[in-house]
Amino acid sequence: MNLQRAVSLSRLLLILLCIAFVMVTAVYGFSIGNYTQRGVFEEGVIKLGLDLAGGSSLTYQAQTTDTGETLASGIASSIQVMRQRCDSYGLTEANVYSVGDDKITVEIPSVTNPEEAAKMLMATAKLTFKDKDGNIVLEGSDVASAKYSYGVVDETNIAQHFVTLDLNDEGAKKFQEATRKAAQNEDPIYIYMDDQLLSSPTVSSKYKDIGIEGGSAIITGNFTEESAKSLAGQINAGALRYTFINIDQRTIGATLGERSLQLAIQAGIITFILIIIYMIVIYRVPGVVAAVSLIGYLAIFFHCLVWFKVNLTLPGIAGMILSIGMCVDGNIVVFERIKDELRLGKGVKAAIISGHKRAIPAVVDSNLTQIIASLVLIWLGSGTILGFAYTLLIGSATAMFTVLLLSKWLLNLGFEIGLTQLWMYGGKKAENATTAAAENNGKKFNFHFIKNKKVSYSILVAIIILGIASFFIRSFVIDYDFSGGSELQVNLGTEVTDEICKKINGVIADSIGPEYVSSTLPSTADSNVVIIRTGTNPLTLDQQTTLKNALKEAFPNINYDHLQFNVISPIVGEDLKQAAILSVLVALGLMILYIWYRFKLASGISCVLCLLHDLFVMITFYSLLQIPVNITIIATLLTIIGYSVNATIIIFDRIRENEKLMGEGMSFPEVVNLSIHQTLTRNISTTIVVLITAVTVYIFGVDSIRNFALPLIVGVIAGLFSSVFLSGVLWVEGTKIFKTKSKDGKKVKAAKKAKAVKASK
Repeated sequence: MNLQRAVSLSRLLLILLCIAFVMVTAVYGFSIGNYTQRGVFEEGVIKLGLDLAGGSSLTYQAQTTDTGETLASGIASSIQVMRQRCDSYGLTEANVYSVGDDKITVEIPSVTNPEEAAKMLMATAKLTFKDKDGNIVLEGSDVASAKYSYGVVDETNIAQHFVTLDLNDEGAKKFQEATRKAAQNEDPIYIYMDDQLLSSPTVSSKYKDIGIEGGSAIITGNFTEESAKSLAGQINAGALRYTFINIDQRTIGATLGERSLQLAIQAGIITFILIIIYMIVIYRVPGVVAAVSLIGYLAIFFHCLVWFKVNLTLPGIAGMILSIGMCVDGNIVVFERIKDELRLGKGVKAAIISGHKRAIPAVVDSNLTQIIASLVLIWLGSGTILGFAYTLLIGSATAMFTVLLLSKWLLNLGFEIGLTQLWMYGGKKAENATTAAAENNGKKFNFHFIKNKKVSYSILVAIIILGIASFFIRSFVIDYDFSGGSELQVNLGTEVTDEICKKINGVIADSIGPEYVSSTLPSTADSNVVIIRTGTNPLTLDQQTTLKNALKEAFPNINYDHLQFNVISPIVGEDLKQAAILSVLVALGLMILYIWYRFKLASGISCVLCLLHDLFVMITFYSLLQIPVNITIIATLLTIIGYSVNATIIIFDRIRENEKLMGEGMSFPEVVNLSIHQTLTRNISTTIVVLITAVTVYIFGVDSIRNFALPLIVGVIAGLFSSVFLSGVLWVEGTKIFKTKSKDGKKVKAAKKAKAVKASK
């Protein structure tokens, strides 16, 4: 072994040790000085969404005409009050946050009785302070906070329990005037919660001149610690600025959440193993490099989950699994470029350097489009979709790093230690790129995509006719996410049959009314689970309790630990629908602008049409199979858009490169056809990788994830068709229509003109 090989081997081992170290510290944690990071899989390190941990989510809408800063202040105050209420009931893990301008969502892990949770949060009635004549002198909206305290507060020097009252600016003015009047005869100020008297502290005559000023006051009396804390809690609870109505309610049983997490982890492990096997079989030594790079990718990804405190949801795990496919896709692009360079007669070292350099624009462009989609979802999305967006964003950024740096180092070091004999992919050496292209185009490529465009158009027309027919005949199943309504998924403890479903419909009709009988069907993921939908009218808390009790009586073995109960008002459904449409349109628009900037007008329009085709196919699939259209369609649509754009960008990038390379030797349609064939292996390989991922997620997923994975499978296949059969054809057609040429095309035209002039002379 010579010195250079020994040095390279040492560097390779060092990189492998670094990858192992990063993975071990991600899994088991580490400590450096005063800084400690726990392992990603340790309990409590990654906050699990309710769909994985189990619990209840309740969304409330404020009933107010306030707008702007006044509304924002009122919502912020109400959020604080709701947090205090959760804390006072021991629900310290609850998450309270605003949604839009006038809504508040409260997520309570481990609480699977939403009726009690809702009563606890909204039991707060109107807080009022009244004078002796019953006039309201202060309201809950005037109170900033009330705190329990213990100490000496007057001249007796005797420590006692008391409540400190802090008011906002408006409340301070009202309180000063009210106490000045009450102090004239040492009258009390009565504190009421609705009609219940909480306390009646008197106002000392020493305040008869100016009242109690400063925006704070002390309530004393014969308090015990418990009674003083209770009064402070009741006052705080009564400080809600507005009346709120419950418009959205979701409940996941702990058992169902745990099972979903286990299945998602299984899907991830199987996906990882299958992808590694595929890469090694297809690419040999580079496939091993991809496997090591993928391990490095996961190590960095796990650290990012801890650092950024990502709230992990079931769609988030799906996004993480799909981002593995993106990382592999980047490696496939690099490997295919290296193969091309080897076919042109370059040595292995030169092919690695040149191939990697030529792959960079395509890798960056494709990942940036995914980042754009992720940022749009973070901006406009909500709920579990945010988990998908964050993991996709982290995955895209990490994939770029590992492909552009880590894989490059591993490829070079693999060559330097002598793994050259396994790199040769075959293929004739050629004198130059033009000759090689001509040979490939004439001998290897039997199908001409541009000349046979009628085949592509025929398939396209057939798809359009099928879709339109399905829209009119079968229409769509709009799920409760968008229409509003209630859905209950529960394990009955017995196999769900058609007779069972009919019996459940009878229970619904008898318990809460026949008008709530909508649809009852077995789960596709568990034969013991039934899905019950009760139309577009969301059930009230009392109706929910009545229905669950009736089901319990009819099915004694029912398992409420394996429960999912969602209640959504039409208000939320409309908001989600608007957010879905806006998210897709904004993401689509930004991607098209980016592609237009990178590849000119005709290619941008071509990409738009291809994306519309892919979305049309997927929506047609929703209609044909009557898959419920719900909130997951946002993630599905944007994932399809991202993958379709990636495949199209790979082709467009090769077209742009070949235009420069071929010069006047080939016409533009020939360049397009050659570019499609040169990238065909990459597009097929990437599609296979994504299908491995989507199929595995479908097999091991629960119903909600299956409804995400199944359309994704169809969308990815549609994206392969549009990228390969339509994108280049449409670019050629667009070039004719708009009479546009790229800068390189103008150079070619000028060269031809000069040659013609020279020949005439």
